[in-house]
Amino acid sequence: MKPELQFSVICDDVRQEKNGKFMFIGVFNTVSGVSFPVVHPVLHIVNQWCSGEGTFRQQSRIIDMENKLVVASPEITFQLKDFYSSHFVISRFQGVVLPCAGQYSVEVLLEGELFRRFPFHILQIQKPQTE
Repeated sequence: MKPELQFSVICDDVRQEKNGKFMFIGVFNTVSGVSFPVVHPVLHIVNQWCSGEGTFRQQSRIIDMENKLVVASPEITFQLKDFYSSHFVISRFQGVVLPCAGQYSVEVLLEGELFRRFPFHILQIQKPQTE
């Protein structure tokens, strides 16, 4: 049975507490820059899969407004033992180069096919003027 994607989150960092709970630090969907290209030092895409059964492959990636690949995780294999199981897949990206301001997308692939796509905004901000 094919799983469902319970959620997908972009954040600066992910930590797991001793009790097993995950903490998402700096959740965002917009990156700003004064000049481009801008380099985002570290970001994570966290996906939680549930309501499926079996072994699956997933990949997370960011594409630009022309559907060109900016960055992609390796394919990650995960397993759901039954319908009530869930699994977190955490992809860490370092030094992500965002070439220009505009509308980007986060894509989540399951078994090599697009499963979910959502917007990721890159904004150009004005440099503060000094007197």
